[in-house]
Amino acid sequence: MRLVLYDNHASTNAHKVRLLLAELGLEAERRLVELHRPTADYRRLHPFGLVPTLVDGDLVITESNVALRYLAERNGRDDLRGASPRMRARVDVLLDSLSLEVRPVLWELERIVVYGQAADEAATIEARANLRDALSAYDRLLDETGPHALGSLTIADCAIAGRLHHLDRLGLDPEPAPRLHRALTAIRARPAWAAAIGSLTP
Repeated sequence: MRLVLYDNHASTNAHKVRLLLAELGLEAERRLVELHRPTADYRRLHPFGLVPTLVDGDLVITESNVALRYLAERNGRDDLRGASPRMRARVDVLLDSLSLEVRPVLWELERIVVYGQAADEAATIEARANLRDALSAYDRLLDETGPHALGSLTIADCAIAGRLHHLDRLGLDPEPAPRLHRALTAIRARPAWAAAIGSLTP
């Protein structure tokens, strides 16, 4: 049965899933959802009205990281999901730390720089410093040699590339997070990046 992705090009969570679909060579029917204005029909599918939602037959997945895990496992791609419990744990640490530790701090700067929400100079400086610290801490979780986050390509790279889609626009020095910037460069060089996202600005 055909995969269906409820999507919006501005959603960095949707970027993650589109990127993995492209890496896997999978086609999905894309259905546009207006951000912050979900219809009643969509809320019946996704109780929180967020984007994306991946549907595979009667299976409805409303979390992007779960969609990444599912797609890799569905397609027998242990290389992307992690071939051992140890490797899967490392992948999951990167996925969960990005969502739980980095994303809230990232949003505080994104909302000002990318989305134009009002903030004074002091708040902007603080948000930038907090994000720099969070990315520096996250960087220590990544493989030392690369080129990807854990050496070879995994679904963690899809999550990083999607979630940090706006990073280049935030005015941060890459020096405190060299492994992270190396991994971003590697994933953005892949054909799947151009196919799924195509630009650093939605």
